[in-house]
Amino acid sequence: MKNIWLGFDALTFFNQVMDVFFKLLIFFVVLVLGTGLIKLFWEVWQIMAVRELKEAFGIIVTNLLTFFVILELFKSLVEYFREHRLKLTFIVDATLVFILREVMIGLYQHQSPPLQIAALALLALVLGGVRTLAIIYSPMERKMVKTLRSPSPDAPRPSREEIKTQPPKPAATLPVQ
Repeated sequence: MKNIWLGFDALTFFNQVMDVFFKLLIFFVVLVLGTGLIKLFWEVWQIMAVRELKEAFGIIVTNLLTFFVILELFKSLVEYFREHRLKLTFIVDATLVFILREVMIGLYQHQSPPLQIAALALLALVLGGVRTLAIIYSPMERKMVKTLRSPSPDAPRPSREEIKTQPPKPAATLPVQ
């Protein structure tokens, strides 16, 4: 019994158990998303048959935007399972989708005061700036820039005279996530 206990790796066991839980949770998330989408289509069908088009459209927009918020949250959850860390960009994306949902619903239903819409718009602007900075200063972007800027080991090195006579090269552009 002592040999079994000494050979037991708690961290490996924990990672295996968490992997099983995450796989079950991802299956549950996909099931919930599918059920939510089917329910959304069913509600749209019933609303269009019974209510006036303007009222039906308001309910459809609200439900569809809520579905997008839930989809963004699940995307960040799945990304956490894949990377085993939370990415700031996914959290900010989900928050931005939620804020834009509130602004769009408030504007469409004419229920939000202008000060609230202005505050939510400012918050969305700030979060957009945070998201941009998170992309620019992310560790992955730094690795990509370092890889792009470093010369390959097989490439011949230019002499000092060649470097002085060459026009400057434009900066490399990187794709934005």
